[in-house]
Order: sequence, then C-alpha cells, then structure tokens
Amino acid sequence: MKLDFKTDSSLLMTEVSRMLGLAPIFTMMIAVIMLVLLVFSVQDFMTEAQKEKKSLELPSFTLNKSPVGKKIYEDYSVVLARLSPHVAVSPEKDGIRISITDPARYAEFMFVLNSVQGVSKDVVWTAKEICLADCGGTASTALVSGIIEKVDVKLRGPENE
Repeated sequence: MKLDFKTDSSLLMTEVSRMLGLAPIFTMMIAVIMLVLLVFSVQDFMTEAQKEKKSLELPSFTLNKSPVGKKIYEDYSVVLARLSPHVAVSPEKDGIRISITDPARYAEFMFVLNSVQGVSKDVVWTAKEICLADCGGTASTALVSGIIEKVDVKLRGPENE
C-alpha cells in the first residue's frame, strides 16, 4: 500500500479508522497479560512475606532444673569412693561429703573432688561448702550437691523447622 498524503487523504483516514477497529482487541489482550502478571506478582509477594515472618521468629530455650534424689547421691558416692581408698566419700541428705583426715592425702582429696563432675552424665554438681585446712576434726572436707538440668528447645515456626 502506498500512501500519498497530498492526493489520497481520504485513503489515510480509511486506514486509520480500520486500525481503530482492532484497538479494543489489542487493549483486551494487553489487559489480560497484565492481569496474569499481577496475579503472579501478588502470589510471589505473599509467599516471600510468609517466609520473612517465619524467619523472624526466634527459637526459644528453656532450662529445667530438678533436684537430685538420695539414690543418685548414694550411687555416685560408691563410684567416687573407688577412686581413692584414703578419701572418705559418703552420701548425705543434701549432697555428697568428701573428706580426708590426713593432710598428706590432699592431692587425692582434690583428685576425687575434681572427678565429681567427670563421672556424672546428666547431673551438674555445685559445691555447697569447701574447707581445705583444719576443718573441725578433718584435714579437708567438701559437700557437693547436684541438680539435673535439661534444656528444652522450641525451634522456629509451628512445625519446629
């Protein structure tokens, strides 16, 4: 098609009006494409927002402490008594008493005292009292008591991811 603007101006108007008939169809196609892109964009935005919200939740840790029973004190005192025959190890109501009467056995006393935590699996030991010299009839004495600590962990999200 050849357009001559000087002589065939009516032909130009015919072509423009013919093209205007296709404009609603092109507009509708572009609108449908834009709608599809909008739906996918909103869906991606919502997915990312949920992931970000879940990642902001921090894990929680709780430390549960429970006292040790008399049976555990008796069991551990038997084990600790085997470490040295010169160190007296006896269970008490609220702990384990470790003592020596001869000051020359101080190294063995310290060995048994330091071994208390080493022979324990789930018990955390703390010293309630320690006397290292001239302790009312004994050379050195210590009273250690134990607690059982358990850490409960709740990870992020309701699914514990």
